[in-house]
Amino acid sequence: MKYHNAIQAIQDAIEILGHTLQIADVQRKYGFEELRGQALEQVLSLAAECPQHERSVWSSAMLHFADLNSQLAELGVAPLALPSYEDFIQLLEDWRLRASDDATVGESEVDETVETIERDFFATLLDPELEYAERASRVMARIRQQKQQVAALRKPAPVGVVLSDEDKPIVEEFVRLALKLKGFEEHVFQVLLEQIGENHSWRFDEAAETAWRDFFCERVTNAFIADAA
Repeated sequence: MKYHNAIQAIQDAIEILGHTLQIADVQRKYGFEELRGQALEQVLSLAAECPQHERSVWSSAMLHFADLNSQLAELGVAPLALPSYEDFIQLLEDWRLRASDDATVGESEVDETVETIERDFFATLLDPELEYAERASRVMARIRQQKQQVAALRKPAPVGVVLSDEDKPIVEEFVRLALKLKGFEEHVFQVLLEQIGENHSWRFDEAAETAWRDFFCERVTNAFIADAA
């Protein structure tokens, strides 16, 4: 099963992010609202590939959606939409009208697909053998992907470092943090850059990042010297 499967990504978020999913900013950074729509689209795609078996696809999907909603309710997170079978069929017809690929699937392929729906698309999501670390890595990959998509829409950061009044206390806070976390200065810098980027809706190209890194390293060095004096 591919890691970008929307339903699997929701299950990953429930298990790894837990109650932090209540926080709107966490949902935003994970792209949770986008996944809600993609999850249903994914089921519609499966149903479109399995003519004559729409009810089986819908039934399996809704059972799993209900299980996800039970987990989301425990976390205080809004549930996924659960369309009735009639609504699902209407959505499927609309989906087919939008689809550009009119290729047909052979009957034997359909039967094989239907037989593996629950195993490969739904039940596997709850497989206890699936390692926690594997889910965590997919969650982090998803968050990185969302950050890249958001950053692509931002304006380029100025190459020269100019601090606003809002930036100054943030920079000082991260300078102090870098002094405390010896060996993790680069990580601290990257988190600072993310914070500054969000505050100004900037994306940092190579030249701008280099300028800010030089500036930050100089501030950390000066602070270290001042503390040692």
